Amino acid sequence: MKGLLVLVGFAAILSVGTALLTYAAEPMATPGEMAPPGPRIITGNLLKIDGEFYVVKEVSGKEVRLHVDKSSKLEGTFQAGDKIEAEASAQGHALSIKPLGGAPGMTR
Repeated sequence: MKGLLVLVGFAAILSVGTALLTYAAEPMATPGEMAPPGPRIITGNLLKIDGEFYVVKEVSGKEVRLHVDKSSKLEGTFQAGDKIEAEASAQGHALSIKPLGGAPGMTR
């Protein structure tokens, strides 16, 4: 009987220990914390082109500065005043930019 109790006790300790290790291996998230941001879509008016940076004013009124280089996929040529849709990385690099609707100044 004593051997059975030792065996059950050992199994219980092993189970609790395994559960705690599994729990500790998972990343902790604070309440309200979201997953790391990935690429996002930005739509709005192109306010200006400043060297390698496009400044876009979103519908919400927020201005976003996008870095554009040779790796950015541009579907046309753009100028200030155009309505655009851009896919941007979390670091603000433009992955792609295309005209939004029939925006003026677009050449395809």
